[in-house]
Amino acid sequence: MTRLNVLLAVLIWGASFAFTKRALAEVSPLALVLARCGLGSLTMLALWRPRGAFRGLAPVEWLQLSAISLSGVVGQQTIQAYALRHTSANHAGWMLAATPIVVALAMAAFFGERMGPRRWGGFALAAAGTLLVALSRQLVAGAGLMSTGWGDFLFLLSCGNWALYVIMMDRWLKSRSQRDVTVMSMAAGFAIMAAAALVGGQWRQLLGASAPVWACLVYLGVLSSGLGYLFWNAGVEAIGPSATSAFLYLEPIAALAAGRLMLGEGIAATAVSGGALILVGVYWVNAGRRLPEAPEEAA
Repeated sequence: MTRLNVLLAVLIWGASFAFTKRALAEVSPLALVLARCGLGSLTMLALWRPRGAFRGLAPVEWLQLSAISLSGVVGQQTIQAYALRHTSANHAGWMLAATPIVVALAMAAFFGERMGPRRWGGFALAAAGTLLVALSRQLVAGAGLMSTGWGDFLFLLSCGNWALYVIMMDRWLKSRSQRDVTVMSMAAGFAIMAAAALVGGQWRQLLGASAPVWACLVYLGVLSSGLGYLFWNAGVEAIGPSATSAFLYLEPIAALAAGRLMLGEGIAATAVSGGALILVGVYWVNAGRRLPEAPEEAA
C-alpha cells in the first residue's frame, strides 16, 4: 500500500502541470498559488494533525520555518505557475526531472559531497538532455508551434530553488518530524499568500472563476499539494528516500500523457530524446548516494 501511495503521488504531481495550465487560462499565478496553499493546508490539517507543532518554536526556528515556506511552497509554486504560461506541460515535466542533478551539484559545491567521474558524466548527459528539450519547439492546442525557452528557463530556476529547499529541510528543524514541518510550512505559505492577496486583490479572481477552473484548483490543492505531500512523506518514512525517489522517473511520463490528453499537446521527438538523456543522467548522478528526503513538489 505504501508503494501504491507513492506511485499515486508521483502520477498526481506529473498531471498537475496540465491542470495548472488550464487554471491559468482564467486566474493569475498568485491567485492560483493562494488557492493551492489554502486547500493544501486544509487537507493536511484534516488528515495529519501536528499536535502542538507551532508551540515552543524558538525565534530562530520561526525564521527557519519562514525560509522553508518561502522557498519550498510559495516560491516554488509561484515560479512554476509563471513558467507554465510560457512552456508546455510535458516540457515542464522533463525540465523538473533535472532537479536531482541541481541538488547534487549544490551538495558538492557547498557541503563537499564528492563528484566522481561517473557522476560528472551523468551531469553532462543531463545537461545535454536539458539543452535538447529547451531547443525543441512545442505544439500547444490552438497556438501552433511556440518558443518555450523562457518558461523552460524558469523551470530550471525552480530546480535551483528546490535545491535550496531540500538543503534547508535537511539541515533545519531536525528535532521535529518531517511531516510536521511539511504541514507547518504549507500553513505558513498560505498565511504569506493570504496577506499578499489581501493587498493585491488576487482573491477576487477566485470568486469569479468558472467551475472547470475550480475543479483544477481543487485537484492542485487537495490532491497535489495536500495528499501528494503526505503520501510522499509516508513513503520516505516507510521505505526510505532512495526507494521512494525511484518512482520520480515516472513523473515526466505522467506530465506528457496529461498534456496530450487534457491540452492536446504534441510530442516532439527532440524533447523526448532530451528527456531520456536527463533521466539517464539523473540515475548516474544519484546511484549510490543518499537522496534528499524532502518531497518532490510539482507545479
